[in-house]
Amino acid sequence: MADLLDRYDVFCFDGYGTLYNRDRFVYPGAMDWFQLLRRAGKILRLVTNAASDVDGVLARAAEKRGFDFSTEETISSGSLLPKLVEQLRSGVATNAAAGIVNETAGGTSSKPLELREAYYIGRESGRNVLKACGITAVAMDAEPAEPIVAISSAKDTPETYARAVKILQKPGAILLVLNSDAWAPKAPDENGETEREPVSGALSERLRRDSMCDANGGVGCETYYLGKPFPQIWERVKASLPVGSRVLMIGDTLGTDVYGAKIAGFDSALVVGRNVSAAELEADEKALGIRPDYYLEP
Repeated sequence: MADLLDRYDVFCFDGYGTLYNRDRFVYPGAMDWFQLLRRAGKILRLVTNAASDVDGVLARAAEKRGFDFSTEETISSGSLLPKLVEQLRSGVATNAAAGIVNETAGGTSSKPLELREAYYIGRESGRNVLKACGITAVAMDAEPAEPIVAISSAKDTPETYARAVKILQKPGAILLVLNSDAWAPKAPDENGETEREPVSGALSERLRRDSMCDANGGVGCETYYLGKPFPQIWERVKASLPVGSRVLMIGDTLGTDVYGAKIAGFDSALVVGRNVSAAELEADEKALGIRPDYYLEP
């Protein structure tokens, strides 16, 4: 990190898997990086696909782990939802609108939605992200007035999954993916070994595929992805920075952090051994057609 200090004005960090993990686990070396950059007066941003709560709460959670990001320095995928909801309610949400990514046959949602209720799968605190947009998460054994499902983490059960599929198979159904991460690393075990597990991005892909049925012409639900690597989150990051800033994105994942940085026009650094093992790194880079500018080791 010291080698990169003078090359960049802004350092953007992913959270989980890069700086910390569940509970209060902090990765070795992460606090040294953070404190070095704070002492050097660098501009810092926490750019996270966490949609487990609103930005202020996520910032306070990071601070409890020792990383004093302010609410203004925190940009999460969940914070992108209000703009998408506004567009869906006005009937103008498209693939191109504000960088929102939408997988659907037509690529456009032209019918204005009420969007007052959603079937929600995720952590309990993630309901606050919906609430901030005026959306109520219905009971797990109920269905929303409109066929809308929102997910922020892979907290499904066989029963909730089946109900979500039933909702998404209805004509005009919408799937809101508040956290686009397909995989996330667990905190290392007592031997220092790291395993990864499928999370909300992987769940959303299963739901999207299972939503395809005769009732919707075989095309399935409209699926909107928020967060890294898609463009909208980077527009928010750029809007928060001085014009002309030299920016480095630091993360643990090729498909979201490194690929997302490329979309943003930022340089990137990958922390190896978290979401991408050293043994799989070369194959993953070849499959995705992307490499970071730097590899970081604590």
